[in-house]
Amino acid sequence: MTASAVRAQGLRVAIVGLGRMGERHLQAVRQLGMSVVGLADTVEATVLAAAEAHAVDRSACYTDAMNMLRQSRPEAVVVATTAPTHAPLVLAAIDGGARIVLCEKPMAVSLAEADAMIEASERAGVRLAINHQMRFMLNYTQVKALFGSAELGPLVSVVIAGSNFGLAMNVSHLFEALAYLTDSPVASVQAWLEEGRVPNPRGAQFEDRSGRLLARSEAGHCMYVDFSAHAGHGMQVVYTCRRGQIIVDELAGEMRVVSRQSEYRDLPTTRYAMPADSRRVAIEPVATVAPTVAVWSALLEGRGYPDGSAGAHALAAVVAAHVSHEEGGRSVHLSEPGLPRERIFTWA
Repeated sequence: MTASAVRAQGLRVAIVGLGRMGERHLQAVRQLGMSVVGLADTVEATVLAAAEAHAVDRSACYTDAMNMLRQSRPEAVVVATTAPTHAPLVLAAIDGGARIVLCEKPMAVSLAEADAMIEASERAGVRLAINHQMRFMLNYTQVKALFGSAELGPLVSVVIAGSNFGLAMNVSHLFEALAYLTDSPVASVQAWLEEGRVPNPRGAQFEDRSGRLLARSEAGHCMYVDFSAHAGHGMQVVYTCRRGQIIVDELAGEMRVVSRQSEYRDLPTTRYAMPADSRRVAIEPVATVAPTVAVWSALLEGRGYPDGSAGAHALAAVVAAHVSHEEGGRSVHLSEPGLPRERIFTWA
């Protein structure tokens, strides 16, 4: 049994929010052998259904999350609600004595809220993690392992053609992924967002922009993302390297590696049509429970997990994208002092 598995056994955990991700969090903590002492959701039927499905006693069910935190006194708390309640719930969990908090993304609805969450966790000595999972997903770890190989050479850029998966909801993951894949944080963002809006499935009060953006890492790598409101399926990623490309269909779980044949590898890049080898590799389709278990394992061991700073960095990139769009698509650096920290966004 691993060290993280030992630490997970019997850990008193409470989960706030039992929608699609909350249900997966419940699966993850059950898989790890934690003791579920509290479940909270504003819809009573949702709480009771989750409790029955996962053998949680009805006495642990609440419709008032703050009341649950006061009464159950959990050691660990999962916040899987919509973004406007992330900061208040994380702060309440810390104030109530939790020593581990795992919060869904986007981390908050403003940079100021993210600052407050990080400050409170550091002051209390609490491990705060944001559920950015890319560093644990095989469709990213397997790809990263190929960078720098004799076959492909170093990574140059990433191009993502996707459907309407939302700037805050899912592109925030991609900012974290770029930092992981390149071992370099996002430095700047340019964005050209679409003006048309579509109904948000989480409620009419929420919106999440679609469009196109270009992100650059501090090491000079570029990531271009096309996520239009007019596109309803797909997630294709092309990683361009010095000697070839890796093409991943994340939803289908397929990867194709194309690279120059060995005798042509060191020719100039202008010789782009040299004979190449191509191979297909099965890759695990995007999933959520297993990577969440991996986040927990790293969190319990206290190393390598996506902490509050990682979540705030992804959030700053999302804010920079909004600012860039509003200012005609200019390149906005995340280090700019004028990046709005108090501005509230209507993310879900």
